[in-house]
Amino acid sequence: MKNFNKLLAKAITITSLSLASSVVFSANAPVNIVYPISGNSYNNYFTTSFGVTCAGGQHTAYWYLDGVQIGQANFYDQLSVQFSQKAPQGNHRFEVRTTCNSYDIVRFNVL
Repeated sequence: MKNFNKLLAKAITITSLSLASSVVFSANAPVNIVYPISGNSYNNYFTTSFGVTCAGGQHTAYWYLDGVQIGQANFYDQLSVQFSQKAPQGNHRFEVRTTCNSYDIVRFNVL
């Protein structure tokens, strides 16, 4: 019985550590651009979708197309943005930056 209790205690500890590590690794990225997909090609309009997470307090997110700011929003903790934008033919860079020092950049092409 004594060995069984030790084995049970180890199993519970391993399970608890496993669950805790999966929570840590599944945390949201500070900035996550979902669309446009990096390296993809689009016709005339491209769809944009991104999420931002900054802990504690008010923050601002700024988004850019080819280095030119095309939008911004103030938020607390989390922000989700979706829109469509027309762009000229060629290669483009979409970038999202925040006041909590996080960013993400994708490159795509418009046909």
